[in-house]
Amino acid sequence: MAQIQLPADMDDSYFSIQRRALEIVGFDPSTQRLHMRRPLWAGLLILSLVSHNWPMIVYGLQDLSDLTRLTDNLAVFMQGSLCTLKFLAFIVKRRRIGALVHRLHGLNREACASPQQREKILRENRLDMYVSRAFRNAAYAVTVASMIAPMLNGLIAYLTEGVFRPTTPMEFNFWLDERQARFYWPIYAWGVLGVAAAVWLAIVADTLFSWLVHNVVAQFQLLKLLLADKERQQAVDSDSHLAECIRRHRLALELARELSAIFAEIVFVQYMLSYLQLCMLAFRFTRSGWSSQVPFRAAFLVTVFIQLSSYCYGGEYLKQQSSGVALAVYSGCDWSQMPPARRRLWQMMIMRAQRPAKVFGYMFDVDLPLLLWVTRTTGSFLALLRTFER
Repeated sequence: MAQIQLPADMDDSYFSIQRRALEIVGFDPSTQRLHMRRPLWAGLLILSLVSHNWPMIVYGLQDLSDLTRLTDNLAVFMQGSLCTLKFLAFIVKRRRIGALVHRLHGLNREACASPQQREKILRENRLDMYVSRAFRNAAYAVTVASMIAPMLNGLIAYLTEGVFRPTTPMEFNFWLDERQARFYWPIYAWGVLGVAAAVWLAIVADTLFSWLVHNVVAQFQLLKLLLADKERQQAVDSDSHLAECIRRHRLALELARELSAIFAEIVFVQYMLSYLQLCMLAFRFTRSGWSSQVPFRAAFLVTVFIQLSSYCYGGEYLKQQSSGVALAVYSGCDWSQMPPARRRLWQMMIMRAQRPAKVFGYMFDVDLPLLLWVTRTTGSFLALLRTFER
């Protein structure tokens, strides 16, 4: 099976978060088709998610008058379902994803031959590192909170009351009695694994989306660098320069379309559920009182917001950088000295660049206005929940 070759002169951080995340959930990132190396482990992660989702939703629906418990469990249920969907979509499309990743690696290797182009590639990958690392760290904080909070709550109860009160990482009706010591620790371990499974599966899809966006944007950056090359622009055989610019533009647009097609289902479902998740998580913090769930919910709320922001930022960044090609063409051409036939060809390229590349979720574009809509809708639903509470 063909192996993916990384650019040799990139630093150690290049594709490191994505590669590690893929390895954790059982994929082989060195293969072009993202071969599933550990299918049993991946199946165990899905099983741990499903086995927590349904007991949690049943537990939340038992008492509809308790809005805190209902919203707490619905928010986690939605995220668990979303992570399961992402992973299943990832498995179905892993060959297309692997082909796109492999193609971008190949383009980056070619670009590294030029110091200026290499700097553009490195800059975009550094930007991706900031975004991916922020989401990864926030997601891991959710796992740590789910591990520590129950133990801390039980320790406080033991020191103040002399009785250790077992609590689970998430509140749900399990088929075993967690108040018994022989059942508590298996339930606790299974609960932590369920949270970790959701975290790992989310990191795989979301950090890979960020990497793909920034490396597709890098192709638009390389095109702008080529357009700014005055020596090639003024060469005798400037038609070859025009043909090369058009080829690079079509390549970048093709990569952007493939990226949008791969993630269309994921972003559609994510943003259909996102405002409900944020609303339910925010509702928890409008209620007074402390429980072992508060650190977990706080870390969870921050992670979900970073998750949504990273998608909207990536979509907006891709749109702005692709539409900037039109200005680069206009600024890089000497229109007064250009023959009319060649001028019309450049004008056609400007007209095409004015329709920017974008990430499309069937019913909406993924960009910063979408994040604003999610935030406003979250506020509206939060006010509605407060009305129901009263």
